[in-house]
Amino acid sequence: MSHGPVPSVGLPSAPPPPLHVRARRPRSVRVRRTPPTNNLDDEQIRGIAATGGVICVNFFPGFLAADLAERTVARMADHIEHVASVAGTAHVGLGPDFVREVISEVTPPCCEDCGIEGIDPLEALPGLEGPAGLPVVTAELIRRGHPEKDVEAVLGGNAHQLFRAELGRPR
Repeated sequence: MSHGPVPSVGLPSAPPPPLHVRARRPRSVRVRRTPPTNNLDDEQIRGIAATGGVICVNFFPGFLAADLAERTVARMADHIEHVASVAGTAHVGLGPDFVREVISEVTPPCCEDCGIEGIDPLEALPGLEGPAGLPVVTAELIRRGHPEKDVEAVLGGNAHQLFRAELGRPR
């Protein structure tokens, strides 16, 4: 499968220099160029991994594929696999941005048109409409033959490890 760049939001075109606080890519990661074109290319992915960062794959359907038929959990798993193939599994996480719940609970009726860069934030992947759907991601990765330890790392272990390393243990 051919993959294009992965999205970034406001990142420099070159890999970041090593910092005392490592980069965490909190959102908007996809491997195919779809509008908007705010992508990370493979060199940038490797650069973030080189600093010890975690690249979190976004769940917004419009970021995953331009074609409505390709907006699936399987397509999202393709993105996870691509980032893992470039950066290593230790540098992949999830960036679900489950904004549907937030928007439906706190957005006044006058502000319902809350599209983000041409992406409908209320659109969701079938079966992954909110946090209760996360087991479908687990099932897809397991179905594809990923070891349980890698799946656990992607589902939150990698981000947890990064936060603990950079922020320390709670006292």
